[in-house]
Amino acid sequence: MTIICETCDQDIDCRVGYSNRRIQPLGFSCPHCESQLGITLDTSDAPQSNFNFDGCKPSTTAPIPFEGHNPFLDLHLDFPVRSGKYEMGRTPYMMAMDDLQVASGDDIEKAHAMMQLHSSRLNVLNEMAEQADDIKRLINLYHGRNKQLFQKRAATFLDRSEVTSLLPQDINATLYCVIAKVFFPFTVFEHGKEISQGMPHLMQRIDSEKLGEFIDVLDESKFLIDLQRDVLKIYPKIFDAELPLRPALFLDLTGNTKAEKAATRVSSQDFSGLKDLYKDVVEILSRQLVLVAGFNNLLHRGDANCFKAIGGGKLRDLQKYSTKSLSDKFKYLDDCWYKVDPEAYNLGLRNAIAHNNVHYCGVDQIVTFTPGGGRLSQSATEHMSFLGFMRLLLVAFREMHNLNHVIKSLFYYKFLIHDKAAEKACQTKSF
Repeated sequence: MTIICETCDQDIDCRVGYSNRRIQPLGFSCPHCESQLGITLDTSDAPQSNFNFDGCKPSTTAPIPFEGHNPFLDLHLDFPVRSGKYEMGRTPYMMAMDDLQVASGDDIEKAHAMMQLHSSRLNVLNEMAEQADDIKRLINLYHGRNKQLFQKRAATFLDRSEVTSLLPQDINATLYCVIAKVFFPFTVFEHGKEISQGMPHLMQRIDSEKLGEFIDVLDESKFLIDLQRDVLKIYPKIFDAELPLRPALFLDLTGNTKAEKAATRVSSQDFSGLKDLYKDVVEILSRQLVLVAGFNNLLHRGDANCFKAIGGGKLRDLQKYSTKSLSDKFKYLDDCWYKVDPEAYNLGLRNAIAHNNVHYCGVDQIVTFTPGGGRLSQSATEHMSFLGFMRLLLVAFREMHNLNHVIKSLFYYKFLIHDKAAEKACQTKSF
């Protein structure tokens, strides 16, 4: 279709690709005047398609097919979309299949299987996105007083019999069943499984008394429960980024950096509404590293507070480590048991967002940021595509999710072993 920008009255040729999402909000900047435009496709009455326009209107006089005189935009929620001239048949889906064929080594059958995997994740995402508000309320119930209500609502959501137990370990188990179902499309199951299965073995290698002291510190300071609470606040917010994350998920299959650099944003969400989410995720990652460091010290030196000397100096304890900047925290993780994903951490961008030294161009889909901005002298700037940013957000979210399995494992150990041992010790003393 050809649309007319209501701000500058100029024509734009658009090809709208269909997603399986019921409501498809497509957003872009006018290539003539940079005004924000929107087309929302509603397939609720399929096979009929209903369109709503924001800041633009459909042309009734434009020729079909396109003659090439107007700027052309491909619009699709599910795949990286390149800018360029109109080519009949070169739809985003067909270009995505070409990318998968290259990624599969020209194995057509494998390429189709990869596309099926992407589609299956998006189908789950479509279902969960429709329930985003209910999911947020359900997760909030976990920290509420009425635990039975949480179990009841979770059972309905999980489509299973209600777990009547209100033991903390059973409530915890229900929570992580909900998280596993809801956020499956965003996560890598194998990574979470590896951590969940590995943590019990890791804790068995640690002196139980020293591990108990570590857990007592985390419990008495409320560090662990507060960290879990803040992690749980992030999970529902990821649905705020659901639309532009869809093409970022596709890059899991291709690793196509050229596509990432050339792709444009076509969802109704842009960088300005999502930048703080990345900053918040990185802040939580910084706190989660305290757990990683504690376990690392226990494994290597038998004490959660004992760090390896770096540059002639030595940290006093975990409390001191927790006050270090994120960039400093990494260097104290010597021979670390947990493989930190460096792709999750763009500290320059994080600092630029925190200090508002960042600019986003909606037409070019480019994020420009100045890590050392705010000073009198001019600082070097860096650039990132919007899809590159979404990929960064996705990887950071996955890192947070993986480390949430460490939190989960600590709580299980506390509930099932540590607390029971402490209770038994108290009973022994009473005799």
